[in-house]
Amino acid sequence: MGKNNKRVKTSAKEEKQGKKVMLIIGIAAIVLMLLLIVAGSMMGSGA
Repeated sequence: MGKNNKRVKTSAKEEKQGKKVMLIIGIAAIVLMLLLIVAGSMMGSGA
């Protein structure tokens, strides 16, 4: 019974960490997209 309880605790922690990682990846993707749009518009107007 003790083993099962421990496993549930770790899985809940992993789930929380996974959500955090997904959030960071999502923000990074949005930032990269914005940078690409800005760089593209700058290159377009410069050329």
